[in-house]
Amino acid sequence: MNKLTLFFGIVCLLVFATACEEQQRGFAEPPRDYESQRAVDNDSLLNFLQTRFYNYEDYATADSSERITFDINIIEEDDADKTPLIDQVEQINVKIKNTEGVYFDHTAYILDIREGVGTAPTAADSVFVTYKGLLLDLSRFDETTNPVWFESLSVVKGFSALMPHIKKAAAPTINSDGTYAFDGFGSAAIFMPSALGYYNDSRSVPAYSPLIFAVDLYTYNTTDHDGDTVPTHLEDLDVDDYYDDDTDNDGLPNFRDDDDDNDGILTREEYDANNDGMADDTDNDGTPDYLDKD
Repeated sequence: MNKLTLFFGIVCLLVFATACEEQQRGFAEPPRDYESQRAVDNDSLLNFLQTRFYNYEDYATADSSERITFDINIIEEDDADKTPLIDQVEQINVKIKNTEGVYFDHTAYILDIREGVGTAPTAADSVFVTYKGLLLDLSRFDETTNPVWFESLSVVKGFSALMPHIKKAAAPTINSDGTYAFDGFGSAAIFMPSALGYYNDSRSVPAYSPLIFAVDLYTYNTTDHDGDTVPTHLEDLDVDDYYDDDTDNDGLPNFRDDDDDNDGILTREEYDANNDGMADDTDNDGTPDYLDKD
């Protein structure tokens, strides 16, 4: 065997091994049909919610500044009288768009654990949270007990969909060691189908896993990703929870574009020139100036 033949043999072996590893880890698995997987996931979620309870009694007796570890258990034996999750959740619908631009409604379930005293962020804001991520077998796949900042548009869709259902804490106080203390922060959880999580991507969890996220919200910042004075949540013009609106078709979505209509005048100079808190529409044609080339 000459060296060239040996070289190509090794290359082929490495390519084959990589392909096998991707299939085993789920990277290469094509996505399933949304409608059929949606039904499977919803059945799993309903069965889970009907037979489990969370530690609501711990939250009921906790101080408003105390963080409680979110726990779920099966309703059985000594816990047979516990209130099932299905009686405590609110159903919401979240749209998922496939590669062809077709929308599919997916059902998720929101658990309002502890109401915060402040206001709630939008699904596009930057949030300061602690959280716990669980699979339906109650194994933990992610958690932070120290508050961290998240850009809501950079996390899975179900996580960001939960944010408008949580209220932040009161203004923080500064401890003697320079750290911050939050009182009255909100806590909530979402039980969501795999399409709102990682779907067929198995790098973080097994493919097609419904997920649970329990979140404590301490505070948040209203985002303006492109600094054009238009809050990011208002750049979703068709209100489909996808921030891909591109008014001038220049390849930059509006929330990343500082001249949304590409008329040479920056959006920040056109949006509210008279400072009345509303988008200006100089020619009264129904299209605000920052989106109107005329």
